[in-house]
Amino acid sequence: MKKGLFIIVNCLLSIALFAQEFTDNGKNNLQSLCPTESCVYITFTSTIYFPFEEDKEWEIRNMEVATKNTGHFLATGDLYIHGIDTAAVISIDLVFISDDDQEIYRHSIPAFEFYNEPAAAEPIVVSGQMDKGLAVAISYVDIDITSSKRLPYYEISSDCYHACKEHKLKEAMKAFKKAK
Repeated sequence: MKKGLFIIVNCLLSIALFAQEFTDNGKNNLQSLCPTESCVYITFTSTIYFPFEEDKEWEIRNMEVATKNTGHFLATGDLYIHGIDTAAVISIDLVFISDDDQEIYRHSIPAFEFYNEPAAAEPIVVSGQMDKGLAVAISYVDIDITSSKRLPYYEISSDCYHACKEHKLKEAMKAFKKAK
C-alpha cells in the first residue's frame, strides 16, 4: 500500500513539475499606445520557445512590438526561465521585416541576465529608434536568438526582480508615448 501511494505521489509531482503553470502580464500592453495612423502594432500569435517547445529552457509569451512612424519602437513580452532557482543570460536581435520579406532593420540586444519568481513570467522591455524612412516600411518583426546560457540564479549580478521589471515596463511605456 505504501509503495503504491509513493508511486502515485511521485507521478503527480512529476506531472506538476512538467506542467509548470505560471502567470504572465498578458497581451495588448502596447496596443493603446499605438494608434493606427501613426504607428505599426505587431503582436506575436504564438509563444517563443528556446531551444524548442519539447525541451524548453525558457519561453516568451505575449510578445508585442509598437513602432511609431518617427522610428521610435518599443517591444515587450513575458519571459519565463524554466527550472527551479535557474537564471539565464540571453542575447537577441529584433529583426524588422518589410512587406516583400526583406530585413530592413536589426536591433541587437546585448546579453542580459534574467531571473523570475517560480510562478510568474516577468516582462522584458526593449526600446530604440530607427530611421524614419524604415519605420513606415515595417510589415512584421522576427526574433533572432543570438545566445543563451542557463545558470543558477545566484551566479547573476542583476538585482532587478519582478517589481523592478514592472516599473521598467511602465517607464518605457511612458517614454514611448511621449516620443515624437
